[in-house]
Amino acid sequence: MSSRKFFSLFLLCALVPLAAAWASLRLGWFAAAPTVNHGEWLTQELRLLPAPAHGGGQWHLVYVPAAEGEAGCTEAGDRDADSAAATRCEQALRILQQLHAGLGRKQARVQALVLAAENPAARARFPHVEWQAVPIGEPALQGRIVLVDPRGLALLRYAVEPDPQQAQRVAGDIRSDLLRLMNYDRSGV
Repeated sequence: MSSRKFFSLFLLCALVPLAAAWASLRLGWFAAAPTVNHGEWLTQELRLLPAPAHGGGQWHLVYVPAAEGEAGCTEAGDRDADSAAATRCEQALRILQQLHAGLGRKQARVQALVLAAENPAARARFPHVEWQAVPIGEPALQGRIVLVDPRGLALLRYAVEPDPQQAQRVAGDIRSDLLRLMNYDRSGV
C-alpha cells in the first residue's frame, strides 16, 4: 500500500465520524441523556456554610425556612392562618430526622441542620436535627432542603411538600442523591 493511499484512508476514517457528529448536533438528532439526580442543581456557586479549617468535613442536609413566620415552626395547637408554612416546616424537619436516622453507618458523615433566625419550636421533637442562627438569606433556597457538600457549597435543592406521600418521595430522592454523592466523594472523610 502506498503512503498516499494510506494517508487518504486515515483521513477518511478520522473525518467521517467527525462529520457525522457535527451533523447530528447541527440537525438536532442528538437527544441529551436524562440526568440521574432528582434534585435541582444550583446554577451559581453559593457557599451556604463555612468551609472546615482542617479539610474533610461533613455533608449537610440543610432546611432554610421560607419566611420569618415559618422559622418558628409553630406547634399544632398554636397554628394560625399560616398553617401550610408550618406544616411544610414540620414536614422538612421530619424528612431531615428520618434521613439522618436512616443512614446507618454513614450517619457520622452527615449533619441535619436548620438555618433560621430563631430556633424552631418543633425541632424539640426531632433530636437529630440541629439549628444554626442565620438570618434568612438567599431567596432561591428559602423553603427548601439543600444538600451541602463538606466544603460548604450548596449543590442541590429540593422542594418540601406538605403532603406526606409527596414528602416521602422527596425524602427518597434526597437519600438517593446524597448516597451517590457520598460514594463519589474523594475528600477523604
